[in-house]
Amino acid sequence: MRLNKIFSELNETLDKLDKDRENILKLSRTLIRDCSIAIKNIHRKEFSQYHQKVLNIQKLHKDMLLLVNKNPGVFLKYLKTPEQEYTEAIAFYAIISKEPLPLPSDLNIDPINYALGLADVIGELRRYVLDNIRNSILDDINDVLECMDDIYTHLFSIDFPSGLIQDLRHKIDQARNIIEKTRGDVSISLQMNDLKRCIENSEKHP
Repeated sequence: MRLNKIFSELNETLDKLDKDRENILKLSRTLIRDCSIAIKNIHRKEFSQYHQKVLNIQKLHKDMLLLVNKNPGVFLKYLKTPEQEYTEAIAFYAIISKEPLPLPSDLNIDPINYALGLADVIGELRRYVLDNIRNSILDDINDVLECMDDIYTHLFSIDFPSGLIQDLRHKIDQARNIIEKTRGDVSISLQMNDLKRCIENSEKHP
């Protein structure tokens, strides 16, 4: 029956898959952590540290792809979260720097994972807007809000079954709520700023 040989080959194959899986998960954890640090660098305006971190993220992603492509049917699912985080870190910087967003193909990221990451970046943009409001930096908060709305509009236009777009629809619903809250915060802060200017002008010219 040759069962010994059959199961010897089976165990050898599974052992190789298990080792590759462990290496992928290790790279994924490091990549996700580095993306989180990169986003913090942006909020703190530590842009040189951000660029250094992105170089490392790019290498980690490349190493992940090499392992995943050895057996994509088994490993492709492990790219979902790290590629979302990678997209979020890159898109967040591009938006606040007023640079063009890179294409998914530019980053070698799966388009669905890219879309999921774009949905997530709306939350970081809200945090950025609120930080600017607290620091009385109001010059570009309307531009950021418009960008959030533009991303949402394009994401909302994706009309495919959930089997293809995964949990994108849920993220889009969350993004809508985030934008509405942010729009209210921006409106109040601008009104308060206008009121402050009126008071200051009236004090200067009684």
